[in-house]
Amino acid sequence: MTVRFFLDENKPNSTVDMLEGLGYEIEHARTAGFHGCSDEEIAKYAKEQKAILVSRDLDFGNVLLYPRGSHHGMIVIRFPHDFTGKQITKNFKDFLKKIDVEDLVDHMIILELGQYRIRKV
Repeated sequence: MTVRFFLDENKPNSTVDMLEGLGYEIEHARTAGFHGCSDEEIAKYAKEQKAILVSRDLDFGNVLLYPRGSHHGMIVIRFPHDFTGKQITKNFKDFLKKIDVEDLVDHMIILELGQYRIRKV
């Protein structure tokens, strides 16, 4: 299975480079024409593309707003707000090395510094 990622606008370009370097298919909201679009539009597009949505937007972690079937998979990153793009990318890469990436499909992941929660949705 090929795992695809769709990065919300609030993710650094260094994350795109890192994911491409690991061999994943990747799109970024800024370069895919989603600058300034609503969360709903972004979530819908990611699902249509069968891509794991990656965002720092906490609304995506709300299962009432994004219940079972509303996405292909979602990672909500909750790192400190003062983290640099480099720090975000490094910690995200460390997380990906610890898991079987195919397990992200149909799951909601809340990724925090040094830990994560995963829930099937």
